[in-house]
Amino acid sequence: MFVQHYASPSQQVAPVTNAYSDFDLLIKSQNKDGIHGKIVFQYLHQSFEAAVIISATSIQLNSQYPFMGITATSPVLQKEELMQHAYLLNGTLTKKGNQQIVWLMLDLIHLYNLLRLKPSSILELYRSTFALVKSQHEQIQFGQIPLAGPIAKTAAAFLANKMKIKHKYIYSNALNLLSSVQVILANYPPQFLLPKAVLNKLDSVLS
Repeated sequence: MFVQHYASPSQQVAPVTNAYSDFDLLIKSQNKDGIHGKIVFQYLHQSFEAAVIISATSIQLNSQYPFMGITATSPVLQKEELMQHAYLLNGTLTKKGNQQIVWLMLDLIHLYNLLRLKPSSILELYRSTFALVKSQHEQIQFGQIPLAGPIAKTAAAFLANKMKIKHKYIYSNALNLLSSVQVILANYPPQFLLPKAVLNKLDSVLS
């Protein structure tokens, strides 16, 4: 593992100490409140890159490669949890912070695998979610479920539960899952507009 840092506009920043990592952390900027940078990791000979924002209470990953716009965030820690369980402490990524990043990496990998091996499953999960929302809100357009308010919470919870049942995977943040699936739908239209029979045949070939 290596840790590399870049010069910030105001000062040179020190690398985060991260002795437990399964990823490489490159720091773009750092102050007492948090770190902005990028993580790089390998999975099945595929390189992944994601922008990362780390604070004592939260971590957010935004995939940049091999596909952009997929978001994964950790649970936000409350004040009473920070003394012993902060993600970042004195500019150092803690063991808990490292583990949370690994779990978020698994979120990215899981969606990557679905897109690569079972693209029709993503569409099926979203179609059932959209049907639920559409039955209650006729004005909603496919692929454009709002990401705020009661509609978002209902749709996200439904989608996350479907993911858990069908693929035995619990995504870290249900709203992120909903947002990410809609990003996938928007960025891969030729694939997802194929007839379902063709998608199922594609799945069987790739599996």
